[in-house]
Amino acid sequence: MTVDLDALFGRLTTLLYDTEVPMETLEAEVMPYIADDVKFTDPWQSESGREQYRAGLAGFHRMFRFHLDTYQVGVRLDPDGKTGRAIVDSVMHLKQLAPLLTYPLRTILVYDFRVEGGRSLIYAHEEMWSFGDMLAAVPVVGPLYARGFRKLFARGFLLASRLATRAR
Repeated sequence: MTVDLDALFGRLTTLLYDTEVPMETLEAEVMPYIADDVKFTDPWQSESGREQYRAGLAGFHRMFRFHLDTYQVGVRLDPDGKTGRAIVDSVMHLKQLAPLLTYPLRTILVYDFRVEGGRSLIYAHEEMWSFGDMLAAVPVVGPLYARGFRKLFARGFLLASRLATRAR
């Protein structure tokens, strides 16, 4: 394939996850890569269809303020050259309360795609976030969760693990 898939999925991700990007740009540069049967999934929702994807994308960019820092992009094309998967490791910076608070949210993005007519079409787009990171970033509650609950839970789990291994 002549297209650098890592660069393609890096660029698509940058456009999708920066709310400063206007919808006209998304229409021109992202939507040509979205399949008619695309399915979007995140921890709160799941919906299918290109028009639903477009509507969600437009609303997302109008209702929220954020940008994404990408750390890694990995793309694997299946041996048949007809399908593949891209995975993006990133941090989404939610800026609803900026400049008071910017909320970092570790995010893993997965795009399943197929190759048709020399073009990659995304048929599944999944967004995964760490609920632990969500809780840890909440003012006041976050430190209690990160340094309190997690430590106590780990100690309890390790104690239970030791008891379980002795019982055998």
